[in-house]
Amino acid sequence: EVMTLLFAGHDTTTSTIAFMFYELAHHPDVVAGLREEQARVLGAERPDAAMLMGGQLELLEMVLDETLRMYPPAWVGARKSVSAYEFAGQTVPGGAYVNYSSWVSHHLPEVFPEPEKFCPERFAADRKAALPKGAYVPFGAGSRICIGMRFGQLEIKAIASELVRRFDFSLAPGYQLSVRQMPTIGPRHGLPLIVHRRP
Repeated sequence: EVMTLLFAGHDTTTSTIAFMFYELAHHPDVVAGLREEQARVLGAERPDAAMLMGGQLELLEMVLDETLRMYPPAWVGARKSVSAYEFAGQTVPGGAYVNYSSWVSHHLPEVFPEPEKFCPERFAADRKAALPKGAYVPFGAGSRICIGMRFGQLEIKAIASELVRRFDFSLAPGYQLSVRQMPTIGPRHGLPLIVHRRP
């Protein structure tokens, strides 16, 4: 139980933050938008948990959703079929172990056009509401949804908000992202960033 708690609550969060800042390093316009949003919504205050989870920081929410779409940390999930069914011309018997992959479903171009493109706007409220049921499942869904989802979202938003507010950052020269796929995904060799404190 403790190992599961530490593993599920640590590696998923750190890898999501790493992938988020990899994308933000390539999109200074989005970073500028996050800073403008902070200045407009927060002024000189720092956000509390209610504000971070209350939807006032809309762009931050969209950046998180898009990061989780592109790099869902729990990229594969195990299930068991309740009864026999047909899938892609094959019969799957009842009681069979079946894996689903949010990595695959989050990159379907018929659901997410230009799936390799980082585009937070695809998670604007109206567009997110229009997604087919089950198309976006970074935390699973239904009765098996991740019990730590809200806590993880809060952690990531709090860390990202503070880092964007306090620092400028860029990728180390020559860095090429390589994704490791184990029980969770993450940058294979870490994410070297050049960080400068903002004035």
